[in-house]
Amino acid sequence: MQPIYQASLLASLLPLLLTSAVMGVTAFLLARDKGRNVTLWTVLGLIPFVNFLCFSFFIGAANLRAERKLDELLARHDGPGRPDRV
Repeated sequence: MQPIYQASLLASLLPLLLTSAVMGVTAFLLARDKGRNVTLWTVLGLIPFVNFLCFSFFIGAANLRAERKLDELLARHDGPGRPDRV
């Protein structure tokens, strides 16, 4: 039979583990969507308490994928012969 303190330890850690798993999946999806390093941000999203800092970063982080597309469109629009605008 298992001692009572081991069962209560697991029960007390279960919400933290579930929250970390959900945050890890969410960090994976946000990193993939924003064009960031998916492996790094997924691992950081799985670490308890660090994952909240990661999400505060993602709130203000620029979408690198959208920035690349915008730069590509601007380069096509300006063309090689047009001078840069200020």
